[in-house]
Amino acid sequence: MPTSAISLIQWLNKGEYRETQAVLASFADEANTDEVRIYHADVLTNIQAHDALRTWFGGGNSQYCFIGAHGVPGPTGAAIGIGASSDATEFVEWQDLWNWFAEGNLEGGLWLGACKSSDAAAALSPFLKSVYTAIPHIYGFSEPIYPAEIQQILSKLIEFTRLDDFLWLDEELAQLRAAVPDTKIELFYPASTKSGPREYMNVDDMPKKINKTFRELLEQIEESRRGQ
Repeated sequence: MPTSAISLIQWLNKGEYRETQAVLASFADEANTDEVRIYHADVLTNIQAHDALRTWFGGGNSQYCFIGAHGVPGPTGAAIGIGASSDATEFVEWQDLWNWFAEGNLEGGLWLGACKSSDAAAALSPFLKSVYTAIPHIYGFSEPIYPAEIQQILSKLIEFTRLDDFLWLDEELAQLRAAVPDTKIELFYPASTKSGPREYMNVDDMPKKINKTFRELLEQIEESRRGQ
């Protein structure tokens, strides 16, 4: 029986981006095969979003989670969470989002659409102090993303779930960027800064921030794991 390695959660108001929601819902249904499935949910409230994640995690093999939502601004203008709106029942704060993912086992990345990914990475970085990293890495976009491009990305993610050979994360990023060359995909990966604290760091900034390329960091981590 196929598992849903990929989840597509559209967390938007029902009258918003109607065409986008319809196109992606149809794509998710048509992309399902005997080998891999996309779990799809349209949600409005934080309870519905939480339940959707629980359902997806319950199936196992949770590799990629794509959430289309808005960044919800706080008093300072910085996003305090994501959701359909700023209504208290329709968004989740960052701490609770982290806790939601801590309930499951996300093996790959959290994709955030319709939300400035750099803001999300900065907001979630303080939670990296915990022993368990609930979100291995964060993918996002520095500019608006459209249905056709999301479909291309989901198609690549499906392809990745079928690979028998090991694929380095920097190679995954390169293939995703090649699939949507007109869209700036950003990847934020946990790394210790020169001053010590870990943060979700934009991998393109690593050479100047930690004096290592992303591949060098990945190889260092892999070598350390093998030595344990």
